[in-house]
Amino acid sequence: MATLNNTTSPTPSILPQVSVLDFFMPGSTSMITTIELVLSMNNYARPLFVCLLLLLPGRHICRYIWGLAETYFASTVHVSQSSEVYDMVVLWVASQPFAHRARSSLAHVGWRRTFSSESDKQKKPLSYSPWDGTFYFMYENHLFWFRSAEKDAGYRKEEAITVSGFGSPAVLKQFFDHCRDEYLKLTENKTTVFEHQEGKWKRTKVRSIRPLSTVVMKEEEKKELVEDIEGFLDSGARMWHTNRGIPYRRGYLLYGPPGTGKSSLCLSIAGRFDLDVYVLNISDIDARAMNTLLTELPSRCVLLLEDVDAIGITQPRQAEANTERAKKDSAKPEGKLPLSNLLNALDGISSHEGRLLMMTTNHIDHLDPALIRAGRTDKRIELPHADKDVMFRLFCMVFKRSTSDIQDPGKPTEDDAAIEQYAHEFVGKLPELEFSPAEIQSFLLEHRGSARIAVEKAQQWMARTREERKKMKRADSFVRVSDLLHFTKQIARILLDWGGKSIHICVGLIANSS
Repeated sequence: MATLNNTTSPTPSILPQVSVLDFFMPGSTSMITTIELVLSMNNYARPLFVCLLLLLPGRHICRYIWGLAETYFASTVHVSQSSEVYDMVVLWVASQPFAHRARSSLAHVGWRRTFSSESDKQKKPLSYSPWDGTFYFMYENHLFWFRSAEKDAGYRKEEAITVSGFGSPAVLKQFFDHCRDEYLKLTENKTTVFEHQEGKWKRTKVRSIRPLSTVVMKEEEKKELVEDIEGFLDSGARMWHTNRGIPYRRGYLLYGPPGTGKSSLCLSIAGRFDLDVYVLNISDIDARAMNTLLTELPSRCVLLLEDVDAIGITQPRQAEANTERAKKDSAKPEGKLPLSNLLNALDGISSHEGRLLMMTTNHIDHLDPALIRAGRTDKRIELPHADKDVMFRLFCMVFKRSTSDIQDPGKPTEDDAAIEQYAHEFVGKLPELEFSPAEIQSFLLEHRGSARIAVEKAQQWMARTREERKKMKRADSFVRVSDLLHFTKQIARILLDWGGKSIHICVGLIANSS
């Protein structure tokens, strides 16, 4: 009996029943059985499992509800990376606390994202902006979110950002106005330079405004130029032109040898009137791209065409109608953009109004008369080599002390009267109209620590500069002779080939006739 009582029978194994669900999802019956066993063993497992089941669909439900709310109740503004608005928004976002807490950021180097003076003291300063995600922030007690993503833009990729928020679109536009105001504060007293990249205008430089007083040229011509531009940019000038059917445009040609301050004058004019500079390099664009770029110009700006004599548009328009053979024989270079297309874009029926056109050239005699005729070029300003007045003012500008200069206690200071005396001595040692203002200024800056030493070494510098010019001329002459010899060899080879073919043809004719 005891034996029977002590005898334990083996526990029968529980075999899971096969259900129809296993035919569609193999192993589902075993999984359900295991879940039921776990839930029966722990009192806390059942509510946790219920919460898990609710959480999975709840997440999708929340996303669906948020998507509906964003679609029907939120406003969104899209910003392209090629737009200047992109710089305004990213610059503001990069300074916000939520951007500093972002787990995903895009790093930028240098001036492209910062204008602070502290960044100038660092080498390759870094700034960061949120990237590849959605980032929420509060503005004027409204919930906004900033999205950044990468999208395809033809054969390349670029960043595309959107800013969205609930409520009236006016609040969102107010936010963009705020970003613009902050951007303009940072660019105050600076000149922004734009260049075309991949068919779009892109900011490439931000420079401190150069005062017109630092541009050394004839004061009368400078005064006339400033007064002429003031009249053109006057608030009633556009209406005045419209009432009389006169195109609201103004064009200027600055010509003279290299180093006479043509580009510096353009930048100073832009800074004087708080205008942005748009540099158009027409040597690498076609007519369609140029028309698009000119259409996107703002109403008030400086359109700068530098060195128009060296970019292949100087041949007359008559040459464009010649045959291909005549084009090959022409000695003048042929650019990618025909001159007629440039002229139509600058002042044709579809041309843009309200801009200042400034062209610079080192050789005005190389330009086609149609490009610089009256109506396209309203004023021509010559910037020659330095005369005595220019040399005197350059000397005083470099050596006279400014109130904002940092004084070196170890160096003796010279008063303005002594500086002017040295300036007269310096001018007496150099000839007029031989050296460019850039050459003279470079020499003076080399000896900016002492006006006396600059005067003493003036003639030595003049002799060295003349010798360097002679060497450059000899090198240029050697290159031209080499080119001439190469051209002569090619002509001789062509004549020999032609002569050989002619002899062969004559021999063939004689043989056939016999």
